[in-house]
Amino acid sequence: MLYTVAVLLVSVAPALAFLVVILALDRREPEPLALVLKVIGLGAASAVVAALVELAVQTIPLFGLPGLAGAAASAFVQVAPVEEACKLAVVLLFAWRKPAFNEENDGIVYAGASAIGFALLENVIYVATTGLGTGAVRAFSAIPLHVFTAVLAGLHLGHARFASTTASRNGLVLRGFALAWLVHGLYDTFAMSVSALALLLLPLLAGLATFGILVLREGRRLSLVRWGSEPAVTAVAARPAEHVPDRPAAKPHRWLPIVSRTLLAACVLFWALLAVGLLSTGTDAEPGSAVLGGVVLTIIPVSLGVLLEVAWQKRRRSQGVRSREE
Repeated sequence: MLYTVAVLLVSVAPALAFLVVILALDRREPEPLALVLKVIGLGAASAVVAALVELAVQTIPLFGLPGLAGAAASAFVQVAPVEEACKLAVVLLFAWRKPAFNEENDGIVYAGASAIGFALLENVIYVATTGLGTGAVRAFSAIPLHVFTAVLAGLHLGHARFASTTASRNGLVLRGFALAWLVHGLYDTFAMSVSALALLLLPLLAGLATFGILVLREGRRLSLVRWGSEPAVTAVAARPAEHVPDRPAAKPHRWLPIVSRTLLAACVLFWALLAVGLLSTGTDAEPGSAVLGGVVLTIIPVSLGVLLEVAWQKRRRSQGVRSREE
């Protein structure tokens, strides 16, 4: 009985601690607790969906490669995008259009709540099956990873909710997802490398925590700017989201080069790691299937990256022509 209580405490306490912090920073215009709890529950359910998807694709030969190449393939293709997409989908499907989503900081609250639910269920399973030691390690590694990547994406979601155009809205959502995907992919690559690269987890987590805290503070600042410094009386502000003034428009289409170069850089890194992995397997390796799998997996992000980069360069040239004419 005492052991069961200890397992539950170790499993649940770290995630709940993050929830307390996020809600405390949102006290100026707090979200309805029922909606926050709903998002947490759906975030936990999304962990099940992510696990099923990851299991379904694990037989792809690319994910069985040895060494760093296999770790990177699993991290950037099998795990990170699936888990980040599941956490993001909960917010977009169940909180995005709610009247309570009426300030930028709400993106952080709901994305953080979804990630907390995801991490909480995942942690309970890990601790129940592998012991308290795993819970202690995950309290300072996997749980902060899930929460802070969601916080980074959440700030972009908050800005996207009040973007002035559909293009800028979609770009902000995509940019936040890409950032979370990149950080999560690096974390899993280092963790699964079974080498000295695992030591890079420490600076990665430290940097992520630093930026995550800065983003939480930025969300708090934006909330105070929007509503003023006096506490709100009700959980939902009198002005619904549709009547909240739009945030000042960002520089048009500035997200294009960020997303395109992130995609292309990730693909270059993937192929470099794949080449290293194939060279390290020796003469018994069969590189044909691995190369074919790499082509299949990267053809879409490479094509998208090239198209976005071309669109950005054309837009820059057209803006340059207009500025000279003026």
